[in-house]
Amino acid sequence: MWFYLCNYHDMVDEVPEIGRFVSIVAKVHRESMGQEDRYGFDVPTHLANIPNDNSWQNSWESFFANLMIRMFQVEEKAHDRDEELEELKERILSKVVPRLLRPLETGGRSIKPCLIHSDLWPGNCMPDANTDEIIVFDSCAYWGHNESDLGSWRAPRYRLGKPYLKEYQRVMGVSEPRRDWDDRNALYAVRYDLLISALYPNSPYGLRFHDLAKQEMKRLVDKHPEGFDGFKEA
Repeated sequence: MWFYLCNYHDMVDEVPEIGRFVSIVAKVHRESMGQEDRYGFDVPTHLANIPNDNSWQNSWESFFANLMIRMFQVEEKAHDRDEELEELKERILSKVVPRLLRPLETGGRSIKPCLIHSDLWPGNCMPDANTDEIIVFDSCAYWGHNESDLGSWRAPRYRLGKPYLKEYQRVMGVSEPRRDWDDRNALYAVRYDLLISALYPNSPYGLRFHDLAKQEMKRLVDKHPEGFDGFKEA
């Protein structure tokens, strides 16, 4: 038998103030970098009710590919089979993921795994009603690329967007190659659209996010048809 104890906080349902919120996220990322040299986690963690594949990997490309495969598998069960999406999945895994993530750890470049919250949307990051302290909770933790924690910020539904992304870039900088920043962020964001699709099976709301994910996947596939072979050093 297991028990879970925590403090009760009365919280305000509003978007956290940009400077304080970003500083909290950046502090966790910065102070955890270098404490682990692989990507993954010792146990499965859950994004909503969906378990991550947290199997330890030596490269970020391999670990994130496993995250996407798991999300593809779960999302596929939520709706009727979509042949166009099936083709896009294969191209995302064989072309887009290598093109955007392999350069992070090749050509003399490197990244350090840090502790990722993995579900940083305003519903999990609220000010305390009494102290105004921002409380971040309901983590789906793993050790990964710090920028992957920003995927959910891209979505307009979460009311964070470019101001929060730019503030994070100002505080933490951008992983090299810098020119891939936006497409990396888009790739990370696709996983969250697939998540919402999976959470609302056989519903118009779920299908809306199914189509949003498919649209962004198609854009990335069309932009990077050659995969890693299309990467050119600056």
